[in-house]
Amino acid sequence: MILKLKKRAQATGIVKKIVAIALVLAILCTITAFAAEPASYLVELDDGTTKTTIQTSSTSPEKILSEAGYELTALDELDLSKFIPGEDSFIGIERSPLVGVNDVKGTVYFTFDGTVAQAIDVADIEVGENDLINYSEDQRVTDGMIISVARAFPIAVAYHGKHISLEMAVGTVADAIEKAGVTVGENDVVSHDYDEVLSSGMVIFIDEVVYETKTVKETIKFEKTTKKDSKLTVGTKKITTKGEDGEKEVVYKEKYVNGVLIDTMVESETVTKKPVTQVTSVGTKKVYDVKAKGKAISTMGTVELDSNGIPKNYTQVVSGSATAYYGGGTTASGRPAKVGHVAVNPEIIPYGTKLYIVATDGTVYGYAIAADTGGFVNHSTNTVVDVYLDTYDDCVQWGRKNVNVYILG
Repeated sequence: MILKLKKRAQATGIVKKIVAIALVLAILCTITAFAAEPASYLVELDDGTTKTTIQTSSTSPEKILSEAGYELTALDELDLSKFIPGEDSFIGIERSPLVGVNDVKGTVYFTFDGTVAQAIDVADIEVGENDLINYSEDQRVTDGMIISVARAFPIAVAYHGKHISLEMAVGTVADAIEKAGVTVGENDVVSHDYDEVLSSGMVIFIDEVVYETKTVKETIKFEKTTKKDSKLTVGTKKITTKGEDGEKEVVYKEKYVNGVLIDTMVESETVTKKPVTQVTSVGTKKVYDVKAKGKAISTMGTVELDSNGIPKNYTQVVSGSATAYYGGGTTASGRPAKVGHVAVNPEIIPYGTKLYIVATDGTVYGYAIAADTGGFVNHSTNTVVDVYLDTYDDCVQWGRKNVNVYILG
């Protein structure tokens, strides 16, 4: 036990000696360090925006600026003409301008010292032939400058029908017309106001509008009317007053756009001849009650008949008296005069109409074609047809009969 205590005391003494030596070395180092540290001094800093004074012992301008919290770009320059290391002095900072270049994609900001054109190039923005820059390209940039590139957009001027394509970044309708190189005449109409601001896709129409007047003679078509006539059978029509066209002078105002007639308006009308209304008499006389007897005289065609010998299908019946004629030759329609070709009033029964004729006494003339004009047309008689027969005796035997003339469909 005594031996152990002796060894512990020896060890404690060694430790105390080491601590003492360490304290001596620390004091010596501290004294040496104080002796090597240079004296501090004041440096005033000015970057044109803020001024700062810093107390430092550094002799490097860059280190002094870093200590003061100033950041430099590659384009910034230092004014060290009044800087003396270790003495109170001054450091000036010449900042490069902060500029922005703007187009439809947005604005790019950066520090730069040069011309507007060079700044646009640095921003990697292409300028088209018709794009517009808000500053002169050779102007030097200034701090805070925003360079804007207005992109040209398409518009068109349609001058007298001719399409002129343009590209413009800004401007008014008047500017576009001037750039198109056209002149607005006294008869021209412009589709937009001159001071209207241009927009992409706008089409400005400049049309020449001319009005001309002319006087034209025109026909007034006659009107038609009908009246009842008890002398004519039901379904029979006859023109009793022939219509005549009238005449008028019409003054027209014509609108031409770019030489093309667009609209015509009536300015005045003067009647120089009144029209005559055409009157058609419509028969109200009842159709004869007939019943066929014997064979038909005309055998030109066949017709389907009912039990009374009357056509089953017809469109109209004309009732009246019928005379007879003979003599051969050619009819008014150019057909040969023969049994089956009969004379009519073509205003009531047109040439070529297919007919079937039955008399009230039962005599059947039969199938016929309207081919000639009867002599009765110009007389106020009840005659509606003149049938053709082969001989004079046949005509005498026929005499005058009341008949129904069935107009076939």
